[in-house]
Amino acid sequence: MTRETVYCYAADLGGTKLAAALADARGRIVAEMTEPTDRRGGAYVAEQIAACADKLAQAVGIEVTRARHVMVGVPGAIDPGTGRVSLTQNIAGLQDFDVLGYLRGRFGPYVAIENDVNLAMLGEQALGCASGCRNAAFLALGTGAGLGLLIDDKLFRGTRGAAGEIADLPIGRDPTWQIPSAIGAFELEVGSLAIVDRYRRLGGTAAVTVRDIFRLLEEGDEVAASVLDTTARWVALAVVTLQSLLDLELIVFGGSIGMRPELYERVRRALPALFSRPITIAPSQLGDRAGLIGAVCAAAQAVCQNPEPAQAPDLR
Repeated sequence: MTRETVYCYAADLGGTKLAAALADARGRIVAEMTEPTDRRGGAYVAEQIAACADKLAQAVGIEVTRARHVMVGVPGAIDPGTGRVSLTQNIAGLQDFDVLGYLRGRFGPYVAIENDVNLAMLGEQALGCASGCRNAAFLALGTGAGLGLLIDDKLFRGTRGAAGEIADLPIGRDPTWQIPSAIGAFELEVGSLAIVDRYRRLGGTAAVTVRDIFRLLEEGDEVAASVLDTTARWVALAVVTLQSLLDLELIVFGGSIGMRPELYERVRRALPALFSRPITIAPSQLGDRAGLIGAVCAAAQAVCQNPEPAQAPDLR
């Protein structure tokens, strides 16, 4: 009798899109899909994650039960004790819903959820620019700001799973006098809404999105250049802070803004004047697939470690 091929399921949940993949035990993707994140959030998003697994299994002609291990990346902090999600500002109701419990009810006990930027860090270590690194960080800059930390070849999550939630770094606006906000001081300077707001406050009128600002920069818009110069200085200060604390081999820049060479190169040029030792930074090689690739790698590793587990390990 031929032994059935064991599969794993991976998903990367974002505020605007959900990417999902079915892979074999070696991490080779056999089916992949992307669709807009359900705007209703909470339970609807959890159901969407499960529904994508059904669609992928159907596409390759297998039962979804053959996906023995599941890894889902979510934009928030995961409490290591309860598995509950917090700090999820971009998906309504997610922190009030037991995502892990729901998915284990659908797939069985071998489900894990992980911070999406942590998984991006794993993806870059496995197949990207951080290959061979034992101490590295993935700095995600886009709608918000996040960080995945690899310390001594292991993800560092912190006591409550909130390590790397750098939106609250006191870099930029003074956190003691700003209007109380759910958004941290650093994110108020480098997030996409902050960049567009800075452009408008400096007199710019032709941009609605950060993408517009990058386009205007190419056209020689001086306000756009000034905005990105300022943003890069704040990011460079965060990079110096990370390096002084952690002495990292590499800091990977990712996210829709962090990967842009217009910002990345400005940060790289600013660093020597801010820090006495060299700091190695690099743009993500995997781009917007880094989180999904990391989720696939983590799920495949779990399959290899427990192909037919007798009892449920703690995969949180």
